Amino acid sequence: MTAEIIIQIKDQKNPPVLKFPSRCVNCGKKQETTLKAILNMGIQKRSRTVVMENIVPMCNACAEKERSVANVTLLPFFIAGLITFVIVFIPVWLITPDGTTVQTLGFSVTVGALAGIIGGIFVGTLVEFGLKFVFAPFYGRLLIERPLTVFSLFNDSEDIVGLSFRFGEHKKSLKLIFENEEIAREFASLNPQ
Repeated sequence: MTAEIIIQIKDQKNPPVLKFPSRCVNCGKKQETTLKAILNMGIQKRSRTVVMENIVPMCNACAEKERSVANVTLLPFFIAGLITFVIVFIPVWLITPDGTTVQTLGFSVTVGALAGIIGGIFVGTLVEFGLKFVFAPFYGRLLIERPLTVFSLFNDSEDIVGLSFRFGEHKKSLKLIFENEEIAREFASLNPQ
């Protein structure tokens, strides 16, 4: 079961510093290392972007699992997308006629690249989507709930194995979703509202 905790953000220029229990947020074992979860507040203070930096305690096994999530999400998306890009780009580039004016001389390359990018993003996303379900039992439920790579670029969130950060409307609140309810209760006691 998951537990959700909402933290109110009173001042976006000075986001709260969250305190986590000295145990792994995923499995509850003794803390051996930490991972950073950095959230962009979307505003600037003294010409610098304001970020909410969270130091999340992890055990070595769960931290390695988190680092290897890229092998299930980003890496397959990139490799499948790149292969598809090449497979689509070459025939479209060769089939598309070039124009005769200065403005249309590179038309075939442009059309080939556009078709390759669209095909690469589509196939890469399908491959990543499929692999998420295959590896969900190993990585946990939040792997499935993580946005696909193509959407994560536009998402105000941060995901770590066992914990997910999501901003509320206008970044006035932060929702933390814990997979471990016991860790969520300890977190709530360390961060009273």
